[in-house]
Amino acid sequence: MTLRRRVTLMSALVVGATLVLASVICYLVMRAELRGQIDDSLRAQGSQVARLPPAGGALFVRRVPQPPRRTGTPEAYVQFIGVDGAVRRPPMTAEPRLPITAATAALARSTRLTRILDDTQADGVHVRMLTVALPGRGAVQLARSLASVDRALGRLQIVLALLTVFGTALAALAARLLSRPVAAPTEHELAVSQDALADSLAAQRQLVADASHELRTPVTSLRTNGELLRDAGSVPDAERRLIAGEVVDQAEELTALIGDLIDLARGDVPDPAVEDVRLDALVDECVQRARRHAPGLRFVVAAEPCVVEGAPERLARAINNLLDNAAKHSPSGASVEIALRDGELTVRDHGPGIDPADLPHVFDRFHRGANARGRPGSGLGLAIVRQVAEAHHGSVALAPAPGRGTVARLRLPAVPVGALAAS
Repeated sequence: MTLRRRVTLMSALVVGATLVLASVICYLVMRAELRGQIDDSLRAQGSQVARLPPAGGALFVRRVPQPPRRTGTPEAYVQFIGVDGAVRRPPMTAEPRLPITAATAALARSTRLTRILDDTQADGVHVRMLTVALPGRGAVQLARSLASVDRALGRLQIVLALLTVFGTALAALAARLLSRPVAAPTEHELAVSQDALADSLAAQRQLVADASHELRTPVTSLRTNGELLRDAGSVPDAERRLIAGEVVDQAEELTALIGDLIDLARGDVPDPAVEDVRLDALVDECVQRARRHAPGLRFVVAAEPCVVEGAPERLARAINNLLDNAAKHSPSGASVEIALRDGELTVRDHGPGIDPADLPHVFDRFHRGANARGRPGSGLGLAIVRQVAEAHHGSVALAPAPGRGTVARLRLPAVPVGALAAS
């Protein structure tokens, strides 16, 4: 037997067995409920009969209280049995004659108040019968027809059986469809997947190699200065403070580098904290930060209100990196011009500009242009900007500015605040 047939058969058996068990429980509960109502009615009527005053058989039968007749309720039958075995029934009645067994006759001769409740047939009618002994007078048989109960239970059996059959068949069909063999990928699809996997592995290896190289320099400097502080017992206080300051700067550089590596390692993983972001307000916050970090520069801002859907922290990181890059290449006293219009953020500096040979590689990881090799930095800032832009369905580009300097353009799918309010 094939695996597909085994799965289909096993699923059908499990579902079928579950449905059968549920159907049996449902049937038994409903049967007990319906028959229990009749038993309660017979017992209540029997208690009333036991309290009736003594009288002759025919008179006594006429005094037996009848249950209220309601539409759909089972028919009620009454029959009196004397001590001598004589049977008395309501006059002018066409009710079926209730059977008298040896146990019933013995109960009519009993001197104790006892009862018997059982199922029986009365002239072909299925009834539930209660026999109540009347000590010294005989016994009374009270019965209710079970025909309506039997019909209801019969219909319930049919419904449950159909549900079990159809449920089992549906489970078998679903299992067969789900276990259907999947078409094998074509050679072209396999080749594409293998190439993508190879590119991903190569990118990961390159990132690890570059990160190891970049981390080695600050770690080595930090260790060297730490050893100097540890062993320099006769170093003057001024020189010791200078070394300690270098240790702090190197630790901050290492912290920034690790943060950049963590951002790059996230790749295109979606950020869970996505919301509507006022891009103009976020740009203003980033400019305030840039002014604190570069007090010798003038930052000129012209931003139109707009909203973009994204992760505020990642967008702020990209904008900060563009501002830091512009500040790093600007001479003291120069201005950095920031503009935001139609979802496009431009950052223009008045520095030496980008060497044409470096322009195609400015967004590569750990790339340091010819004009940036003497300045602090990890070479990851612009790579992070590109990653954030692509994660938000945008783009980023750098180009020489007219005259002198560089202009960076970050494009994001933003919506003007006025248009958003009108919708």
